[in-house]
Amino acid sequence: MKSKGFIFTPLSTFLLICVALTTPPTLAEFNFEIGNRVTEKLASYTTAPIRLLSLLSTYRSKKAFSHDLRAPDRDEFLVLGDALLTTYPHDLVYYGLEDGTFVGHQMDSRMSVYREPGEGGYEVVVENGGGGAGSEELASAVSPEMQKHLESCVDNHGKMIPCLMHPGQSYIECIDGCKAIQKCPDENSQRECRQLFDDNEDERNSCEEEVKWCISYREQIILPENDGAIAVNNAKIVNTSENNYHSQRGYIPWTQHCIDSSGLPTQTPGQNSVPGPDNLHNCYHSDGSNPVQRNLSGPYAYCGIDSDDDGTATPIICNTTFIGGFVSYNYDPRYRPWYTKTKEMQEPNWSEPYVFFQNDQMGISYSHPIYKTDEDDGRKVFVGVLALDLTLTGIASFLIKNYDEAENIVAIIEEAEPNYLIASSTGTTGVKKVLKDDHSIPCPEMENFALASEICTTVRIPVAELKNGFMERVISNSYMIQKKNGFPPSRLLPVQSKDDTDDVEVAQGVHASQTKQFSSVGGINWRIMIMSPVDIHEEDSILPGDDMFPFLVTPAIIGSVVCMALLLLFTKHRGEQEVIASDWRFTGAFIFGCALLNLACLSLIGPNTDSLCLSRMWFLNFFFVLALTPLFVKTWRFYKLLGDGTVIPRRQSISHAKTTLMMIPFILFEVLILTIFTFVDPSRAEEMLEYDDVGVTHRIVCTHENSAFFAVQVVYQGSLILVGCVLAFKTRNMKKEYRDNQQLMLTLYNIALVGTVILIVANVVKVYQGTIRIFLSVGVFWMTVFSCCVFVLPRLLQIHTRSSISSNRGRRSQPGRAQLPSAPSTVAIDSGFCASTLQQQQDHVEGANIVSSRTLGTAVENPANFDLSDGDSSSGRRVSFEPILNEETIQAIEKAANR
Repeated sequence: MKSKGFIFTPLSTFLLICVALTTPPTLAEFNFEIGNRVTEKLASYTTAPIRLLSLLSTYRSKKAFSHDLRAPDRDEFLVLGDALLTTYPHDLVYYGLEDGTFVGHQMDSRMSVYREPGEGGYEVVVENGGGGAGSEELASAVSPEMQKHLESCVDNHGKMIPCLMHPGQSYIECIDGCKAIQKCPDENSQRECRQLFDDNEDERNSCEEEVKWCISYREQIILPENDGAIAVNNAKIVNTSENNYHSQRGYIPWTQHCIDSSGLPTQTPGQNSVPGPDNLHNCYHSDGSNPVQRNLSGPYAYCGIDSDDDGTATPIICNTTFIGGFVSYNYDPRYRPWYTKTKEMQEPNWSEPYVFFQNDQMGISYSHPIYKTDEDDGRKVFVGVLALDLTLTGIASFLIKNYDEAENIVAIIEEAEPNYLIASSTGTTGVKKVLKDDHSIPCPEMENFALASEICTTVRIPVAELKNGFMERVISNSYMIQKKNGFPPSRLLPVQSKDDTDDVEVAQGVHASQTKQFSSVGGINWRIMIMSPVDIHEEDSILPGDDMFPFLVTPAIIGSVVCMALLLLFTKHRGEQEVIASDWRFTGAFIFGCALLNLACLSLIGPNTDSLCLSRMWFLNFFFVLALTPLFVKTWRFYKLLGDGTVIPRRQSISHAKTTLMMIPFILFEVLILTIFTFVDPSRAEEMLEYDDVGVTHRIVCTHENSAFFAVQVVYQGSLILVGCVLAFKTRNMKKEYRDNQQLMLTLYNIALVGTVILIVANVVKVYQGTIRIFLSVGVFWMTVFSCCVFVLPRLLQIHTRSSISSNRGRRSQPGRAQLPSAPSTVAIDSGFCASTLQQQQDHVEGANIVSSRTLGTAVENPANFDLSDGDSSSGRRVSFEPILNEETIQAIEKAANR
């Protein structure tokens, strides 16, 4: 009972300390409220255009616009648009029609945009050398009714210039005077309803109701000059040099207007809703200095048409068409992306991000087709598109307004490759202005918007390439990590953010990144990323200078020193019969392995990096098996030779060399396991996030991708310990003289118990890896030092006791008294494994060839059949039992033993 108390009391104390010191973080399900909130608000933000345009379409279908949104309805739409954008803050609401009409209200810059109906690309005769500023009198339209459009353009200073096209620009060319119609290109319209539903009239009628009809025209592009000629409509118009004239193409201008507080165009001083450079609400041209004074008279479509008594339509002459028009551009809605996509799809849709013409900003458009019913044949005819713009800057402003918090970053990226950035709460839009000829060169700052548009363009930047500043690095790093992990929707991913300071990367903190997919009616497919800063937990690593550093290093160093000291003492007395009887070679190998295992615990010092994690995997497992193997084979040989001590073993020989060779496969198998997992699933440093009621914490731990390595090691190393414990248990009945069965049993049970405790702490109880490493270091210390002491100290005590007894006997011995023969004089003990040959429990007193167990602790019948040589035929040494003791000697030995 005392021995049990000696064993289990310290181990129980160790287990209680482990449990008491364990303070696991209480994990809770992370609240993804931030992502949900962003999704809800973004859904509301992008749903507003859908509702707004649906409202406008319904308003038009109710005949609310007296001219069905044609040019004379411009002012009515602008007033309505101003009210709508005041209620639903967005950038621009507008529409384009199949006749070329364009009307729009831009909220952020407080201006309106208007284009008269008609086709550009009309032929213009220009005097050679003309066409520049101030040369409007040198150009004239071949068609007289187009002259008013040719003369309605102004430059940035308000100077009238002819509306002449340049190579590369487009215009619309009508087919059959834009009167012919054909089926629209969408799938429903292209169906042959009569063939598909010939036998079912209801389905055929339903099919025909979904057919839309479109006006026929085509886009033409002005080709570059070639050999002194201008290519128009893919045909060259040759200069008429003998008349000093040449032909060009003219366009119908797209004009931006100042507006008043109600949204109507104005140039009256003090009524402009946007203050000018003099802080007065006056309307200026783009140069900011020349006031707008535009009163062009003519029969413009905006002015309307009078109907005479006989039904003749007469255009109205007015001078208010270009009131407040401060700049002009060549623009036709019918070949713009938002219009052509809607005409092709014939359904509401969101465009891909593109560069807006009016401000050179990147944005997206929501477009809604509008129709009319032909009075003659009842066909549903496509007449135009209602649209609303969202600039990426506007989306960023929305994010900044709602999520301008220091602790959170919200970014929206496209779902499709290459995952361009839409916007972020940091203000980053992922676009840049560059030269058209070389996208690697930024566009220079220019006050002249028209000139900047000629030489510069806006391009998008993939989110992976965002590197300008710390915030962009956070977004880019988060994207890369999310993409690598497949954008998990319900998992937090750690993002380490860095910045460059004097060419040295300095960690700036860690963010927890989450992602949510966002889709909207009309084809929006985005992904929302939310990055929140987290607390950095460093308890998973132990560094020099940490408070816990001594608790890891001290046991490792003391344990290795104690084991080495015991090894030196043990080998120093290797010539003593007690040490020889304990099979000192394998015991010494075990003690040396214990010293190395303690030193391996020093690899637990340092941060968790890939290299250190891998080295720890190797050192701890390899040296554990290296220490365990001599103990295992020693136990096995003990059992193999003597069994459980209840029967006389058969004659056999197991040499030291053979036993040593038995160790090699066990060690090599461990090396094989470690080598395989080094390439298949090595221990790596992995970042992880944990969250509780307080917040989110960041950890860097050493881990494997799966639990295969852990399972393999538990099975292999656990099998060695378990089999060793079973073998040691089976030999428990041996007497203690000159044998190690009790030491083997105590050591193996000690290893099993401490190993179990460590496994429980490491895998069941939630603690940080730094704490686990301290437990591991202390556990290895206890396991190794206790085991080494179990083997060494009893032998040293036996040597000391025997020496004391021998000294006392020498002093008290008298002539003629029987002397107790020493063991070496009685038995020729081979160096190594004699103890296992001297541990039989039965006393046999019959026959001449019997040795008393009270003298030698063994009795073997027929010693000629019991060969325990070390296998070295050259030495010729073997354990032999000689019949040299008579009854008188035995009685003397028994008396001495009892004394």
